[in-house]
Amino acid sequence: MLLNNNDRDEIMPILDFKEIAQANLTNGLQDTFEMFARDFFMMLGFEIKDGPDRGQDGGRDLIISEKREGIIGDTEIDWLVSCKHKAHSGSAVQSNDEIDIKGRVETFGAQGFIGFYSTIISSPLGRNLEGLKRHFDVKVFDREIIEKMILENPKGKTIAKRYFPVSFSK
Repeated sequence: MLLNNNDRDEIMPILDFKEIAQANLTNGLQDTFEMFARDFFMMLGFEIKDGPDRGQDGGRDLIISEKREGIIGDTEIDWLVSCKHKAHSGSAVQSNDEIDIKGRVETFGAQGFIGFYSTIISSPLGRNLEGLKRHFDVKVFDREIIEKMILENPKGKTIAKRYFPVSFSK
């Protein structure tokens, strides 16, 4: 089935992740994607236990905490968040971008792993993450999921305005 121009507009991403500065350029803005991730998770109601910083982080961009209410009691889950901002290159996040996830989760005392990515994951990384689900919770937030959650959340307007000013103005 062919799409007409109006249909294409409806499925095009609204937020352009290239508006967020590249993480691999030393220009003072290289931490912006991690700060965006921090603000995104705060918007969702997570507590930020360990935020972005510069230097050797041992594969930890954020540690966030989620409070879960259950029938037999409440629990708190700490998540290790790994941010990869590849929107400028358009490359998928590869297995070699995420080294020793299990070891990193254990080192930081987390009970789960979140990949926070401005592109999609590669198939090999997807298989690796699927295998890790035997050991702990694993979630992936790619560009599409992040955008959907921002646009559906009442607080998302503030995030969009700050990190995607051009997209927001459109």
